[in-house]
Amino acid sequence: MVHHANVIRSNEDGIKVGGHQASSASLVTLLTALYFKVLRSGDAVAVKAHAAPAFYAIQYLRGRLDASALRDLRVFGGLQAYPSRRKNPGVVDISTGSMGLGAVQATFGALAAQYVADHGGVRSPERIVVMVGDAELDEGNVWEALAEEMFGRLRNVVWIVDINRQSLDRIVPDVRRHQVPAAFAAFGWRVIDLRWGRRATAMFGRRGGVRLRSRLEEMPYGQYQRLIRLPAPSVRKALVDPALDRMLGDVSDEELAAIVADVGGHDLRAVLDALAEADHERERPVVILAHTIKGWGLPLAADPLNHTALLTTNQIEELRAAHGVTAGEEWAGFAPGSDEARWISALPPLFSSPSPARPPEVPEAIDEQYPEVTSTQEAFGRVLGTLARRSAGDAIVTVSADVAVTTHLAGWINRKGLYFPETRPNFFADVAQAVQWRESPEGQHIELGIAEHNLFLLLGALGLAHELSGRTLLPIGTLYDPFVNRGLDALYHALYAGGRFVVVATPSGVTLSPEGGAHQSVITPSVGVALPGIAYYEPAFGREVEWILLAGLRQIAQREGDSLYLRLSTRPIDQRLAPEASAEYRADVLRGGYRLVDGREEPGWDAEDNAVSLFATGVMVADAVAAARRLREHGVFASVFAVTSPDRLYRGLREREPHLLRLVGADEENVPVVSVLDGHSHALAFIGSALGVPQIALGVDDFGQSGARQDLYRHYGIDASAIARGARRLLGDSSA
Repeated sequence: MVHHANVIRSNEDGIKVGGHQASSASLVTLLTALYFKVLRSGDAVAVKAHAAPAFYAIQYLRGRLDASALRDLRVFGGLQAYPSRRKNPGVVDISTGSMGLGAVQATFGALAAQYVADHGGVRSPERIVVMVGDAELDEGNVWEALAEEMFGRLRNVVWIVDINRQSLDRIVPDVRRHQVPAAFAAFGWRVIDLRWGRRATAMFGRRGGVRLRSRLEEMPYGQYQRLIRLPAPSVRKALVDPALDRMLGDVSDEELAAIVADVGGHDLRAVLDALAEADHERERPVVILAHTIKGWGLPLAADPLNHTALLTTNQIEELRAAHGVTAGEEWAGFAPGSDEARWISALPPLFSSPSPARPPEVPEAIDEQYPEVTSTQEAFGRVLGTLARRSAGDAIVTVSADVAVTTHLAGWINRKGLYFPETRPNFFADVAQAVQWRESPEGQHIELGIAEHNLFLLLGALGLAHELSGRTLLPIGTLYDPFVNRGLDALYHALYAGGRFVVVATPSGVTLSPEGGAHQSVITPSVGVALPGIAYYEPAFGREVEWILLAGLRQIAQREGDSLYLRLSTRPIDQRLAPEASAEYRADVLRGGYRLVDGREEPGWDAEDNAVSLFATGVMVADAVAAARRLREHGVFASVFAVTSPDRLYRGLREREPHLLRLVGADEENVPVVSVLDGHSHALAFIGSALGVPQIALGVDDFGQSGARQDLYRHYGIDASAIARGARRLLGDSSA
């Protein structure tokens, strides 16, 4: 398959296609054991990304792909380089690819399945099997997740670590041989060490065999890799031990070389025994440390630089002949009626998504009442509190990375409780507190430690419950907006993997003034515009928060549209500045913006002389309104546009009738623009070019710092005075 993609298939680009032959070979025995013997219909598998070709070949032999699909490896519209549920849902249970992230999200999928079962659904998948490379464990997000307490209590998870001792460039450090099993054990996992095959184990059982075993297991990984690449006659000499020479006197050079390379991950019987042992564990997750050889059975086996290497045409021909494959029959499956075909037909079907239950019904509006002065973060808490009393609230599950109280989840938690797989006592139940910490399997909030990767990967897993468990959940995760960047890789993966969820990021911007630059987000609006699969909104008023959140939850329930990124603030805003609630207002909010102040209504308004358009996002809408009032004193008439979603406005430019062009009237085609937001100015800087007019884009384009809010607004040039100055400059006022 990989050879066909790189050598035989037409290649107009002329660049290497790739395909990871060595990584596929190291996993082939383990995949064979799983897919031709062990897996049950309730088992979902996350396959090591670099073994995708071997996985696809097995899907072909299991009848889920045809040969034409294999020929289209890494072709546009064909099988992806790495397993992708988004692109190849017919065969891929769980997406992998970005190192470490797929394995962790898959494991959080087991937690999601447990959550569904604890809330009246059927546990699906019944078990999660994760296949991961040993070098992949260098990714820090893996250990962040393993340290999470609930991970160590999952009873339906098996990890298989492919210990081939190689990464892309280097041989894995020797310290990993002790660190990896010790770490898993410390986190509460049962560790099964699949180190040697039966041939090697039998030799170790002979008199003096313990010495040979110790010699092999204590040598540096690099030395062992070199040993198994040596010609058979050289292996004995490389061991350099008179006592071993005497013990191995009746062992041929060829047999000794085979014994030295007889690792457990390539002994099918040993692999099956390890999987059976894992299946008997009922109280905790299991990890099988399966030692393999990268490139097993290929000329490049154990070569430290084999990660991207490809076999030559001559080597492929030798391999075909060695395995008795007739020329021209390379794509043939098992013959109908053969022993292999009969065996496969008797296997249980592989995992498939259960039929989804009826999705939750989310209202378009709840008509919540908001104080005259309130923040968007407070409005979010009010909306969630109202939903907690309605049927839609039964499908909501909230997640926080240790910031539940400071992101306005307290009311929700007090009503719905915290989720934990078992009931635990609240030792402060007799003390009046803002949050009652009641943990039980009935709770609907999951509190994580301070690890944003875990937050986003759990959201991704919960957001796939519809596809994997047949139950539609409405996941909402909260975190401080600056820490979106910390977990961005995980957020990207969760979206790519197909999860649907809501991210509520609050507080945001330098508006969180006393906290300083470490807690003030600057570039997240630009991230929101750029991220695929998620819609970024930043409303100004409480009613808008309600409409946007409910619309996002409705889309998740109906499996339509994108996930939602809601960037909120703790700054109180006068709600009387908002328009009267109406269907038109709501529709414009969801499209990305609306006209709040119409400067054209002012006597003497002239598009060519004294008019300007102010586009503001979030809390800066109030400052834009104040700037419009100041400009009026100078004879400048400003229209104020509230941009609820820079993302929707920007993406909407591709539509036949962009919403931005509907907002701005034909009589305003020459009116210059000032844009402003509490974030990088880049996020709104497209507006002027889209309208074909001059623009000054204001925003926070440097690191934040501590200070009073108005001092920071003034310093970064986003306050009402700065907005007014920018408008006057555009109109040629040299005194501004």
